[in-house]
Amino acid sequence: MSVPHKIPGLLTTRGNEQRKPGKTINLHLHAPDGTSLGAWFILSDPFYRSMPFPPEKNGDETALIKRALSESPTLLFLHGNTGTRALPLRTAIYTALTSRLSVNILALDYRGFGDSGGHPTVPGVAMDARAAWDWLTLEMGAKAEDVVIVGHSLGTAISALLGAQLGKEGVNVRGVALLSPFSSIRLLMDQYSLFGFLPLLKPLSKLPFVPRVLTWSVAQNFDTLSQIPDITAPVLIAHAIDDADISHTHADVLFNALLDPYLPSSIPDASAHPAVLLPTDAANFTTLHNRMHVDWDLLTSEQAARAVHREKVVTCTEVPHFGVLHEFVAPVLGADDKAVGRRISLLKTHNGNHDIPRVEGVQDVIGRMFGLIP
Repeated sequence: MSVPHKIPGLLTTRGNEQRKPGKTINLHLHAPDGTSLGAWFILSDPFYRSMPFPPEKNGDETALIKRALSESPTLLFLHGNTGTRALPLRTAIYTALTSRLSVNILALDYRGFGDSGGHPTVPGVAMDARAAWDWLTLEMGAKAEDVVIVGHSLGTAISALLGAQLGKEGVNVRGVALLSPFSSIRLLMDQYSLFGFLPLLKPLSKLPFVPRVLTWSVAQNFDTLSQIPDITAPVLIAHAIDDADISHTHADVLFNALLDPYLPSSIPDASAHPAVLLPTDAANFTTLHNRMHVDWDLLTSEQAARAVHREKVVTCTEVPHFGVLHEFVAPVLGADDKAVGRRISLLKTHNGNHDIPRVEGVQDVIGRMFGLIP
């Protein structure tokens, strides 16, 4: 397993502080195994504007964070595989979200990234995300219903792991946003392209500059698809059609996996093949036919029945010059055993490439989806 390259000189709050001094607080959290984790807590714009200027040099940062959490919702931001929380693209996203959505942000560097200790493993980064959640809710007093878990690229798998864990524990998270996700690392390897044009067809050892997400997570089968059925919070999946790094079809697979339980099926173990919902994917039909010995006539009639029911369940809204929003409401039992609904949404934008969190329209959809803006 390769050791991620540490990037010196980038892990201060300097980039944000030059614009708004005192808005970003540098933190060192600790995972249960003792690994030190670098993080930033970034104050919402409304809260920041309410503070005196210049900020106090030796103020009580813990009290400040607790007060900010009590006044504004918070995004737990789990970034992708490139760089650190201080990557200029990410600092621009933090600035936009704290202003546009009036939220706080906790931005975490996983073990092996930035100024965090250790080496990345799937169990390790899952532990890191949970440590960040526990710090927010148990140590700082944030309410679970005030926190949205936001993952981008590699961070979507980590977000799904955390969201599934909290779902199993009955924790009512405000929501989970998966931006530019991949369904499984194995499928990603089949489709991955370097620099937007070079398919990843060679062994990893033969490719220079291979993204580190593939150097440590392939052997451990890093997977989002297996986790999302256990997420009980509202879910937003967003992907740009022009994403040259991860195909937007991964978002379809994840959305279909969430939708699948609410569609009729007479095919044995069909839930294990959520991509069967894609009517144009003949390869999925062939897989079901060959591996599961499902009759072709049954497959085609099943597909037709599911397509009809899907149109009744899923609403599609086309936004001119932007994209299409697919949504359905999944019935779940509330605290009083009465049926309530949770929103499941798939946003496909025309543009945005792999950096979809920076798209203003996507930020607005996040805000409206999770009640952060009217």
